[in-house]
Amino acid sequence: MPLSIRNILFYVLLLGLVTWACVNPIQDFVQIDSTSFTTIEADISDDAALSKVRLTSSSNRLTSQFSLPISKAVVILSDQNGVKTTFTEGTPTGTYYPTAGFKGVVGSSYKLSVKLLTGQAYESSVETMKAVPEIENVITRFETLEQYSKVDVRRAGFSVYLDFKDLPTEGDYYLWNWKHFEKIRLCATCTDGGRYDFKKFDCVQPRFPTDAILNYMCDGNCWDISTNNDLNVFSDVLTNGQRVVGRQVARIPFDNWTPYYFRLEQRSITRSAYDFYQSLISQIQSSGSLFDVPAETRFSLNIKSLTNPAEKVIGIFNVFSVRKKIFIIDRSKNIPVGELPIISVTPGETYTCPPGSVGCQEKVPCFESNTRTKITPEGWVF
Repeated sequence: MPLSIRNILFYVLLLGLVTWACVNPIQDFVQIDSTSFTTIEADISDDAALSKVRLTSSSNRLTSQFSLPISKAVVILSDQNGVKTTFTEGTPTGTYYPTAGFKGVVGSSYKLSVKLLTGQAYESSVETMKAVPEIENVITRFETLEQYSKVDVRRAGFSVYLDFKDLPTEGDYYLWNWKHFEKIRLCATCTDGGRYDFKKFDCVQPRFPTDAILNYMCDGNCWDISTNNDLNVFSDVLTNGQRVVGRQVARIPFDNWTPYYFRLEQRSITRSAYDFYQSLISQIQSSGSLFDVPAETRFSLNIKSLTNPAEKVIGIFNVFSVRKKIFIIDRSKNIPVGELPIISVTPGETYTCPPGSVGCQEKVPCFESNTRTKITPEGWVF
């Protein structure tokens, strides 16, 4: 199963990127002048909902996946006119958001400054937001990958293709992301005979585990969020100003007959961001695994430390314009005879309070996260 883009970037920000020619396996790397790596993931967009800065501190070894959010930092974005926007920490911890109403402007240039409580200071290079063309047309087509068996979830699915008109300017770079929201009934599952603790908001395991599985219903509307499982970037070096037709941007699973909510994003990214993502794609193709990254690791392309020039900063300052398209994929039409969805079944039973119990709770809150929300998705029609 391919990694999601979020997981891919997570591992890369911990392991780093590869140089193009090296094929040696990674040797664990310890940063000499610091006990950890500072990771800065910054998105500045003309869509108000997408601008944010995430700060984390990782282990001092690249092969560790342990990281902690960095709180109480001073995060300031400046434009070419000297206008400054302060980003304030919100939820989750270590994530900073601009003031209400902030939107990046196409044609404007931006620079990010970050100062931590420890005194460490970081600054990005100046990046200019480029315009992005509209998504002209989207089609979906049921396709099977015959190299996989019928019991493999990768075999059958819906490929999504789009058309767009590249801008006449040279040096345009694109990235496609998508999100799927699925309304859910169950918000927690406790295994091994465990019970949900409504004070700790987590399952508590019994002293003597069993095979029992208990599911807990959500206390209101709740949606699971899934995202694309790969990186998809494009340069107009060979197609400048032309119409791009039939670019595949997604692969939707055939895991049910139900309609599939699909939100597609077309982003116009900077050259720095394109190089960052393209280097990762090249590494996966050449080594086959993120854990084969060589010791000559590539870190941030456009963020540096002001207090310690030798410090290796992980991350990317990503300035982009975006166009979105929301549509519903009908997964019940044009399916070949004999093709059936692989529908997962949730094991166990749904917990209900015993009759006559006092103060018993049986429904779990829907907690906001990168993979779950209680906020009704834009364009939801079900």
